[in-house]
Formats: sequence, structure tokens, C-alpha cells
Amino acid sequence: MEITNSEIAQIQSETRKLVDNLLQHEPEFHRTNKISSDVDANFRQLGYYGMRIPEEFGGSQLGMLPTVHMVRELGRLPPQFWSFLRVALGPSSKSIVRHGSDKQKERWLPAMAAGECGVAFVLTESEAGSDLSAMRTTALKHKDGYVINGAKTYISNADKASLFVVFAKTAASEKLKNAISTFLIPAGHPGMTIGNPMPTMGTTLDGLYEVAFNDCFVPDDTLLGLEGQGFTHAMESLNEGRLNVGAIAIGMGKFALELALDHAKTRKVTGRPLADNQVVQHMITNATMELHAGWLMVQDAAKKIDAGEDASAISAMVKVFCSEAAGRAADTAVQLFGASGYTKGFQVERIYRDIRVLRIYEGASEILRNVIAKKVINDGFQFF
Repeated sequence: MEITNSEIAQIQSETRKLVDNLLQHEPEFHRTNKISSDVDANFRQLGYYGMRIPEEFGGSQLGMLPTVHMVRELGRLPPQFWSFLRVALGPSSKSIVRHGSDKQKERWLPAMAAGECGVAFVLTESEAGSDLSAMRTTALKHKDGYVINGAKTYISNADKASLFVVFAKTAASEKLKNAISTFLIPAGHPGMTIGNPMPTMGTTLDGLYEVAFNDCFVPDDTLLGLEGQGFTHAMESLNEGRLNVGAIAIGMGKFALELALDHAKTRKVTGRPLADNQVVQHMITNATMELHAGWLMVQDAAKKIDAGEDASAISAMVKVFCSEAAGRAADTAVQLFGASGYTKGFQVERIYRDIRVLRIYEGASEILRNVIAKKVINDGFQFF
């Protein structure tokens, strides 16, 4: 739906107030590794799960531009606080909106909008992360359905998800763009098993999971869209997902800088505030300039997606630039905090751990630089 700049500003302001309120639960989370039920209750009551879902299914149907403004503010929270919300605001719901049958939309979208259906995006394999052509999970056509075999790895939310968006090869001999299909599989489906958690440095609560398929029969009505469209679904998802990652990165990096600036103004060294030192001023300035440039890139890419333009190159640029700039901002914040910045329980330490993965998931920086280079060499600089 169309939305004005003042409405976007209001969404961002209201989200910032909500985040400020929810951050009061962070100290308890650090002590107990448990998230207060108030966090998710607020998201549900205020309708955040439905922000990207059409109104007819209980949502608000926001475009990308207001979404990134909202996501930037949510990025200040510990990522564990909103793991399922990130997916709902991201590409999985949009794939169902764009390509789902009426039956699939009626089954899944209202529950997603209400925050009652967590989603796991099941794409990555041990040998097929950035290289989808190496995918080995297959879905062979069978009477009235498909039989899926294979294993996916590094899947977040798999332990608590109600719906699994699964990608598998349905035509191994075809070109990659026609070889992969997408399936909507409910949790607990026979033949699909969830492995033990793989603990991570940060970002996830319990870890990441392997999802295995052993002669897993799924009926025809689990196929999303047409057979062979999965590559297109994945690319659409990744373009919007990368943009959200860029907005999250800006939110995390900016929050780290805000904390560092407050510290630098009050922390005294040789009788003077740390912020009086020119070297400190330059550290904060450099990080600020990078984050500001990154945020302008995010907004530009969001407008292109809302206009229906090809955003593959600009989304890749946003993901690379923002995740790396935010990582440097977090590093600057830790440096300015000194020993306390390296101590658990301090927010800058949490941000430093959680921000690192942004350069890896949704496309590693090195792979995305290849994507950008290919686009520039083939098409020139048409994307800006």
C-alpha cells in the first residue's frame, strides 16, 4: 500500500519506543539465557508479524521502504528477541504472497500475521551454501506428490518452526534456473527430522540445526508455485533478505556508536573526557560517515524494490557495504569501551558477537562481490 514519509517516520518512531521498552529485558536475558514472554507478546499485540502480509490475511502489507526503517530500529535488540519476526518481515511470507495458491495463502498467512506460525527457511546444504548448483537434496515426482531425500544445514528456528520452506532439485538434468522447486512443509511431517543444535557465537538462542529428509513424501499441494520456480523464489527472497540484513546492520552499528559516544563523553582519561581526544573524534566520525552512506544505500535499494526494478546488484552492494561498515563501527565501540567492552553483560560486547555473522549469511561478502562484478561487467552501471 502507498505510504507517506510522515507515516514512515511515525512507524520508525513507534518502533524505537517499543525497542527502548523491550531493551529493559536484556540484562535478565544475559543472566538466564531466557527471553521474557513480554517481548513476543508485544510484537503480536502491536501487529508486527503481519507488517509484510496483505490486509485480507490480517496484515498491513508494508512496502520495503517502511520495512527497512522499522527493521533498522529492531536491529538494536538482541537478535534472539525477534528471530521469528525477522523471517515474517523478510522474504518467506512474501514468497507465499506472490506464488502461493489460494489454499496455501489461507492456511499459512493468517497464522503468520498473528505470530502463531514461525517459519524456517530451508535452503543451505553443507556443500551448497553460496553455490546452489551443488544442491543435492532431491524431490522426485511420485503419484500425487514428491519424495524428498537429502539434508540441509545451518537452519535457524528449525526447533520451533511451524512451517518449513524447503528447496529441492526436481529436475537434476535441467539448467539451474529450472531445476529447483519450493515446498511448504508443516512441522512434524513424516520423513523430516531435526538434528541436535549447533551452538553459535551469537545471534541464535540455542543454535542452528540440520534438517534431514528420508523418503519424505509430500503431496502436490505443498509445492509453492510451479515446479522449477524455486531458483526464482530463492533469488527474490535473497534480494529482499539482503536488504533487511543491511538495515539490521545499520541499526546494530548505530546503536554501538550511540553507546560508545555516551561512554566517551563521560569516561575521563587524564582528567578529560575521552571524547576530547582528536583520535577518538576521528574514530567516531569515520564510523558515522560509513553508516550514513550505508543507510542511504539501503533506502535507495528499498525504493527500487518497491518500484519493481531489478535490485539484485544494489541489494548485494547494500549487504556487503552495510555489514562490513557496521562491523567496523562495533569494533570501534569495543575499542572505546576498553576492557568493559570485552566483558559479557555490556551491550557493545553483545553487538560485537552478534554482528559478525551478517557478513556470512544471506550471501558471504566475497560471493556477493562476484555477483556485483558480473552485473557491472555485463550491464554497466545502470543500477545507479
